[in-house]
Amino acid sequence: MALIEIRGLKKIYQDGDAQTVALGGLDFSVEEGEFLAIMGPSGSGKSTLMHILGFLDEPTSGNYFLDGKDITEFDKEEIARMRNKRFGFIFQSFNLLPRTTVLENVKLPLIYSGIDEGSWDELAKAAIESVGMSHRINHEPSELSGGEKQRVAIARALVTDPKIIFADEPTGNLDSKSGQVVMEIIQNLNEKQGRTVFLVTHETYTAEHAKRILRLHDGLIISDQKVSNNHRQASNFIK
Repeated sequence: MALIEIRGLKKIYQDGDAQTVALGGLDFSVEEGEFLAIMGPSGSGKSTLMHILGFLDEPTSGNYFLDGKDITEFDKEEIARMRNKRFGFIFQSFNLLPRTTVLENVKLPLIYSGIDEGSWDELAKAAIESVGMSHRINHEPSELSGGEKQRVAIARALVTDPKIIFADEPTGNLDSKSGQVVMEIIQNLNEKQGRTVFLVTHETYTAEHAKRILRLHDGLIISDQKVSNNHRQASNFIK
């Protein structure tokens, strides 16, 4: 059984009498442990698809099965719990709280996790160490470079130990060197830790860290291809 199965998925935005079709009826499945890049130009529907997959938005029609269960069967509490504990999110804009230390930023998802507060510091410090940011643990975002901010955002996404990672243009605000470091971390979350990863990007060199590329255009899938091992170079950044 596939981890995720999508059947006839549509998303239509209504503005008065005008309709915008963001997703025009998608069919695909994803196995546990896959690394799927979702590519396409601006307006192709890639971010909309990621938001639906991550329970941040709802489809207009069609079916989304997670572990064989239609997501319409989940109540609001289950949806919120899934977002917090099973999913981890990494965004282009980092979304770190200003005037708040790296440690406190990374601890944020634990507030709603149900995990005992006594272990929060230990869990956050382990996540921060896993992305090589322990030396910045007491710094605030304004004191960090773009690449460092994104590594902190990755640590925050990992602190509840989610099995599914959603990364929306994670290198979009970074220089090429910082972007490469971030992509190596994300790739190793998949290869060395076995997490399922969804990567939204418009950059081919970023997408080639994935094992499979799903290309969208005008809300439709135009190709779904495996990535050659020749394009993928794993890093030892995460031990």
